[in-house]
Amino acid sequence: MEEGVRVLQTHRARCRANRISWGAPACSGEPLDFVFYLELHQPLELKREPLSRVSSWPDLVDWEASRRRFEEAASRCYEPLLRLLGELAAQGLRAAARVSGILLEQAERWSRGMLETIGGLVAKGALELVAGPYFNAPPVLPLEELVEQTKLHAAKLRELLGAEARVCANPYLAYSDDVGSALSDGLGARAVLAEGVRHLLGWRAPYFVYRHPSRSLALLLRDPSLSNEVAFGLGRWLTASALAERASRVEGCVVVVGVPAETFGLAVPASSGAFEFVRWLPRELAKYPWVRFATPSEVVERYEPVDVLSAPTAVSWLEAGDLRSLTESPLQQAILSLLLELREGAAEAGLAEAWRLLTQADYLLASRSVAAALRLLKALCSLRSSL
Repeated sequence: MEEGVRVLQTHRARCRANRISWGAPACSGEPLDFVFYLELHQPLELKREPLSRVSSWPDLVDWEASRRRFEEAASRCYEPLLRLLGELAAQGLRAAARVSGILLEQAERWSRGMLETIGGLVAKGALELVAGPYFNAPPVLPLEELVEQTKLHAAKLRELLGAEARVCANPYLAYSDDVGSALSDGLGARAVLAEGVRHLLGWRAPYFVYRHPSRSLALLLRDPSLSNEVAFGLGRWLTASALAERASRVEGCVVVVGVPAETFGLAVPASSGAFEFVRWLPRELAKYPWVRFATPSEVVERYEPVDVLSAPTAVSWLEAGDLRSLTESPLQQAILSLLLELREGAAEAGLAEAWRLLTQADYLLASRSVAAALRLLKALCSLRSSL
């Protein structure tokens, strides 16, 4: 640990010296990469009363309700946000995003324009797409399933948008050493985005690149403090100026601010300034010449890891900083047990996609509610009767 502390102190001292030469505050440092990370995912609505038997995964979906939900999210959030990112690219704004496979399929059905906008952002280098579980499955499932879904997602990004994903991220930036090993071994992942929770970091700061204990895998950590300021302060007390000023004082080489894309326009409506915040962010960050927008791949190309970081148990940006929110109730445990029980049989019956549809983290999280849990259990029972 003493060696790690020495390395971080050396980096911070160098940062202070370099930024002071630019007239920066003494607590600032050398070039600071600002990574703006967005999660885009919209779960499909399950039928309230599923068929007694299913022949494919679409049989489980309430398509009319799903279309309404998607169109609302697209018109209020995804489309205006993506257009704005395109407009701001000329001011240097670049972002990273995980757009789930399920959301990409919905866009193929109902908003080809959204896909064209994403493709345009990727082509001009304004957006880096990262790979994750196609069906937004959390790492409470077998790791080989996580790897397989991430492979499917990477292939979809390549086929649909011409994007080669070199960085991975899970729902809620869930991560552990085992997850990192699986993604490195199974996909050759170069880097993973993870949540920088305090109990993971200990004496460290989330403002450096770290590496996996036994793999050549870089770890980029979301800053919970600044990210939660955006998630919960947007439309209330937070301004782009305040966020930029706080970010500029980070002592390190990278700050990752990550939120669900639905924060902009859905959780916080446009009338409350959600998109104006994004519009002003490049201008406010430009006041600090040592701060620059960057993508995850650019960060891992520029900086060597400063230390090993081990996550023996899973971390995430969910409450408590772990995955208990997905597994703690008896209903959630029953659902997870049934999911695991049906996995092999679904694959043998040619219903692997139907099974994967039901692995979405959103469904597990919502299953703390009895009504949501019963709807998911009905779908699982329908699947079981079809095997």
